[in-house]
Amino acid sequence: MSRAPRVLLLCERLDIAGGVERFVCALAGHLAGQGLAVAVGSVGTPREQLRYPLAPAVRVLHRGLPLPAGDGAWPLLRRQWRVGRALARLIREESPDAVLLNGLTTACSVLLFAPPADAARCIACDHNHFGARSRPWQRLRAWLYRDLAAVVSLTRADAPRFAALNPGTEVIVNASSLRADAPARPAGETVLAVARHVAQKGLDLMLQAWVAVAAARPAARLLIVGDGPLQGALQRQAQALGIAGSVQWRPPTPDIEPLYRAAAVFVLPSRYEGMPLALLEAQALGVPAVAFDCPTGPAEIVTPETGLVVPAGDVPALAQALAALLADPGRRARMGAAAIERSRTHFSPELHYARWTALVQRVAAQRALPG
Repeated sequence: MSRAPRVLLLCERLDIAGGVERFVCALAGHLAGQGLAVAVGSVGTPREQLRYPLAPAVRVLHRGLPLPAGDGAWPLLRRQWRVGRALARLIREESPDAVLLNGLTTACSVLLFAPPADAARCIACDHNHFGARSRPWQRLRAWLYRDLAAVVSLTRADAPRFAALNPGTEVIVNASSLRADAPARPAGETVLAVARHVAQKGLDLMLQAWVAVAAARPAARLLIVGDGPLQGALQRQAQALGIAGSVQWRPPTPDIEPLYRAAAVFVLPSRYEGMPLALLEAQALGVPAVAFDCPTGPAEIVTPETGLVVPAGDVPALAQALAALLADPGRRARMGAAAIERSRTHFSPELHYARWTALVQRVAAQRALPG
């Protein structure tokens, strides 16, 4: 009787609240439910420190190493050197049949230390748009991704660029595990943002826009759910702009659905994205969205029937779009119903997991040996 294929999902860390970390835990649980022998690995996150739920059948591996802190080129080099060595060692120790590398910097760091035989069993997913990282990382990717078993692009827009690096590129869009049959249609004027407090997510731009929104809609409230290194700076910015009274802050929570359902509008002010899970969740629950048209993501999710996409970085346009939707409950209701329908047809979790499972099984089948 053949043994179950062994699969290892690697991430730099799994103790923070983010879309990549949530994806890793969710996909690992699904693959384990399909009969695969699954483990997740990180540099230093034990099971008790995982931020997201993980199926008991999934093993948790880590090297127990602290990561160097600090900004600048040298601390970053030290950090990624340690990440690469630690995770490449996990691959050698586990000898899995398929490995999923999550994030460009993690993937490149690992592949620098992985022999060709290990690279040939790896799947890479950047979880961001093709040009999100600096040129040195992009050059490393061009060199290292060519020998991988497969590369996953989250968007159709980026697929040709990834395919130029590796012909085994597949498009697998993200999907929301949350669903609703109809929009909630809340009576209040809450605008919801769900994001890590990092520069990529553009919460500083959202706060700038909120000055005009709060002036136009005095009853409106901005709820920001998340945490991260810029939280203190963002809260000080809200104070300096005079909008602290209409901005609420909440830490990440596994019980996020009621917050979506209580929101009149969802906002995604990101500078860049891959295929943002929070936006997919909001649309799946019937929350009309306003988003910056960053390089990939929002324009593939939001249509004029389900929300508004405004020019990237255009703070006045963001404020105008939010105020317009808050002033029009009927339009929000129509957008919410259309968002639910589009989510069902274009971002099905069943199709998402089926495609990931098929890819992992195909790569694992090339390596698995009879037990």
